[in-house]
Amino acid sequence: MSKKQAYLLTAYKDFDAVYELASFLCKEDDVYIHVDKKSTQLSEPELEKLNALANCVAYKEFDIAWGGYNHVKALLSLMKRAVENPEVSYIHMLTGEDYLLMPPSKIHEQFIEDEHIYLSYIAERDFNEAVKKRYYYYNFFQDKNVKNKILWLIQDFTVFLQKIIGIKRKGLGEFDEIYKGLVYISMPVAAAKDILTYLISHPEYEKDLYRCQLPEEFFFHTLLLNEKFCDGKWKSHIVDRELRFMNWERGDGGSPVYLDDSDFEELAKSNCIFARKFHGKESAKLKERIRNELWDA
Repeated sequence: MSKKQAYLLTAYKDFDAVYELASFLCKEDDVYIHVDKKSTQLSEPELEKLNALANCVAYKEFDIAWGGYNHVKALLSLMKRAVENPEVSYIHMLTGEDYLLMPPSKIHEQFIEDEHIYLSYIAERDFNEAVKKRYYYYNFFQDKNVKNKILWLIQDFTVFLQKIIGIKRKGLGEFDEIYKGLVYISMPVAAAKDILTYLISHPEYEKDLYRCQLPEEFFFHTLLLNEKFCDGKWKSHIVDRELRFMNWERGDGGSPVYLDDSDFEELAKSNCIFARKFHGKESAKLKERIRNELWDA
């Protein structure tokens, strides 16, 4: 049986970029795309065009808000679809604003037999105050736009009250060792299957994560890095490495900046496989340089 990778994409805007990325990826591998249910830039006609690509499945299921649990649900939905294909041996999580720093054929060749999990992580002892707030205190505005200034202030007030009362979370499900990192991970399909199997018999884990802010940043890392998860079988497979190049320095501190041609030199020497974020004309020249100077290298 031939082997494939599965690319799991979450997207909500910029159809042209999503279509371009999917068209590259689906030549040798499978592509599964979850589109934010409220997206107007990727509506039914755009979904039809994506689904017309070979090896590509695009659909809408969840309405996703920044920091909410529905993004986790979307990723799990994509994961369930990917593991159903017996040909899939490896999974990459991406967004519609990502791009490839090497041709798809080389990525396929490099990872198709890989048994490692690539993720960057921070243990609880190293959490800064912003991360502690996301984990220690309950979020009562799940799947609401907490970037709304008024809602943000109300949420801060609920955190203040929890501190006064003495509420402080001490674990997630059965885990008291908590880890955090960016959700965009690359892993063997066997690890994804173990995650999905675990969740069936441990609904309390999802119940606890539901009341975290940005639960996606704790969800997979806490599972994969714990001895209690599958007797720690995946810990030795983990490589503390970020495969996705991002530039946080020019941004607002809350998200990486959109990349442009000025990022090329740093990006080219990053030893990363993917990069984010790209946007329209602002990133068009950079994409062209990547294809001409990195893909053909």
